[in-house]
Amino acid sequence: MNIFKNGNLMVVTDDWGVIDESRDVATGIYLEDTKYISRIQLDIGSVLRKLHTDHYWYGMENVYLSKSVPDALHYDIEVVEKLNATGNNLEVELEIHNFSMQPVEINVGYEMIRTYEDIFSIRARNEAHLGVVEKNHNADLTDKGNTYEDETTKYEVRDSLPSGSVSIEPKEMITLTGFIHLDKALKKPLLFKDILEDRPVQFEHDPEPFYNPVIRQGLRDLKSLMVTTEFGDFPAAGLPWYATIFGRDSIIFALQILRYFPEIAKTILRVHNAFQAKSENDFTDAVPGKIVHEVRLNPMSIGEEIPFKSYYGTVDATLLYIVLAGEYLEETGDLSTIGELLSGIEAAEKWIEDYADIDKDGYIEYQSTSRIGLTSQGWKDSSDSVTFNDGEIARPPVALVEVQGYLYSAYRSLSFIYQKFGNKEKSRKYESIASDLKERFNKDFWMEDEKYYAFALDGNNKQVNSISSNPGHCLFCRLIDENKSEHVVSRLLSSELFSGWGIRTLSNKMKRYNPFSYHNGSVWPHDNSLIMIGMLRYGYYLEAKKIARVLLDALEKTPGLRLPELFSGLDRKLTGERAVEYPTSCSPQLWSIGTLFSIYEILES
Repeated sequence: MNIFKNGNLMVVTDDWGVIDESRDVATGIYLEDTKYISRIQLDIGSVLRKLHTDHYWYGMENVYLSKSVPDALHYDIEVVEKLNATGNNLEVELEIHNFSMQPVEINVGYEMIRTYEDIFSIRARNEAHLGVVEKNHNADLTDKGNTYEDETTKYEVRDSLPSGSVSIEPKEMITLTGFIHLDKALKKPLLFKDILEDRPVQFEHDPEPFYNPVIRQGLRDLKSLMVTTEFGDFPAAGLPWYATIFGRDSIIFALQILRYFPEIAKTILRVHNAFQAKSENDFTDAVPGKIVHEVRLNPMSIGEEIPFKSYYGTVDATLLYIVLAGEYLEETGDLSTIGELLSGIEAAEKWIEDYADIDKDGYIEYQSTSRIGLTSQGWKDSSDSVTFNDGEIARPPVALVEVQGYLYSAYRSLSFIYQKFGNKEKSRKYESIASDLKERFNKDFWMEDEKYYAFALDGNNKQVNSISSNPGHCLFCRLIDENKSEHVVSRLLSSELFSGWGIRTLSNKMKRYNPFSYHNGSVWPHDNSLIMIGMLRYGYYLEAKKIARVLLDALEKTPGLRLPELFSGLDRKLTGERAVEYPTSCSPQLWSIGTLFSIYEILES
């Protein structure tokens, strides 16, 4: 599969540059979580033989050969097809070369099938996300024409593609141009739709500091992820399934790249401020002050068959929003922007006080109110991801270990923000609360027999005693007591968690360990990124560099110089010096691009 995008139109092809759902379910031309075109093929009235395909972040080039007459001795017609995304537009250019000794007449056209299919239906048929809604709106390849309408939306494909008969003299070349433009008009106003802009990506960067080819590839991938909004270019979570706004993903990415791209962090803060929940809604897990988990414009979400039009089923995005605001202010000194966001920061602060501590024990818990929302609401959001060492699933409300780290960082960020705005009373208040949290956490989550921290506290305040990567995030947040940090770092790098390619999400001694599970034994680069940075913050430089180097090894053995979303947790000794990729991981993927900058920073230090 190959993907290109420059704006909000996305093109997915197979490895040979073919857009045909009958060959690969995911292929097609998409806009705003809807596949408009499931098949498009060039037709010149004779057999085309593909010579090669070149892909780049915003387009691709296909080169074909054909014959001027069926019984010609050699191929003598070359067709170069260039497809470039720009905004909601796909630009098409054909260069047709006549290398024969006589004039040729060629009939040019495109075959196109328009299906307007929901991305969740495609994802289910592609088996890319187990357990997702299985309802299939448009499983057939019936062409629905250039305009289509459902209960919520009017869709339109406007095209002016090369077509008709053209004459080419011997040894000459002609150029034909055209376009496909996709439009979506909602029948009711919606914030996400209203802020989108039909334009190419504006994000640019100074190449001088980023001579490293891995970083340069990451920056090209970052451009392809950008969603173009009135607030600026916002990085989507991953392609093809997550080409939209996500809370946790974008904020963690912003923390990873803050020192290099503060303007992206600023856009992320402003967008999340716009989507911050204002009222309670059980279906979408919304309560006032909460930062959004994801927003979607696919038919099932807009029609509220599923809750993802604006979904808030995340326990950590709101905390991370406060953390990012504080770190952005510290990095840039931009009091003006944080002043504009201050009401949103105060609403997030109020969420902590009024809603986040469900059982009033001083820790942040999750418990979904949505009948079809996420049952696990940390970054490991699979339904079976939070378990005891015997495999039993923890019952909510669940207080995740890393979430308390984010809470600690949020308190310290609030203290810093209020200090900068001259509110000394609130600044002292949150410094004191943070100190108290650190003391209690290091007692309540510490498992003395394991010399390690529990994964979580369950609904009965019982320690969820499995050994996971999650406590490593508390190094990142500086929540771990200094005298316990050595035990944590040692366990993270032990053979039960460290695969040789990175730190596994779950120890290989746990009952639910599976190296090919999404969250129970796989290796996630972003997870390792936060752990590496945390090790540096506690002075474990060699250990951080060890992880950075093995992630770089994994990258160098992955096509395209890309770190995937995740890869298997199989031990390096068993994989023949090959990092085995998880079958349906997104690539490019936002957190993994952010991890490149963590690796770069650590190895350069």
